[in-house]
Amino acid sequence: MSNMFTSKNPAGVAAAQTGMIFAVLASGAVNAHLNGLAAMRAAREGAASHQLRGQLDYAIGYAHEVVRFAADQAAEIEKLKAENRRLAASAKTHYESARRLARKAA
Repeated sequence: MSNMFTSKNPAGVAAAQTGMIFAVLASGAVNAHLNGLAAMRAAREGAASHQLRGQLDYAIGYAHEVVRFAADQAAEIEKLKAENRRLAASAKTHYESARRLARKAA
């Protein structure tokens, strides 16, 4: 580019040089802005990922509690079924005994 002091159009040269300086500065500002946006997105994604991990850990813990509860309930059901069978057999024995006594009394 020609020198503004030796040019036939010094105002044009000064305007062109000033325009180039502003173009370089604007390019740097745009790059800084885009880098800032990228950093903001990365931070937001990191925070969201951390939050989702916390929610996942809570859900896994809750699922383990539900499985333990279900296993305890299944064991309790089996215990109650055994108790029911024992009581049914006892009731049948008492019923048959009462019928025999009723027949003897009659």
